[in-house]
Amino acid sequence: MKTLPDLGAEFQALRREAGRTQQEVATAAGMRQEALSRFERGRGSDFSLGKMLRLAHVLGKELNFVACRQRPTLEDVLLECQAQSNTGPASR
Repeated sequence: MKTLPDLGAEFQALRREAGRTQQEVATAAGMRQEALSRFERGRGSDFSLGKMLRLAHVLGKELNFVACRQRPTLEDVLLECQAQSNTGPASR
């Protein structure tokens, strides 16, 4: 899963690839240049999904959401431990 700083760096690369300044993109997305700068540097902890969607639209991109692996349950962990204890030289 990508972190917010990872996304900021990706948006920065997309903006630069498009040959646009932070001010141009921020204005077109309806935000302040300072907010975009913080986001691109990984310091925009309050950066909303709405802002990301507007930035993607301005840059001619779209965000895709993919399923990620859920955190294991206690049952998953117990089953894994049991499976590991049933392997190896001691289990023969």
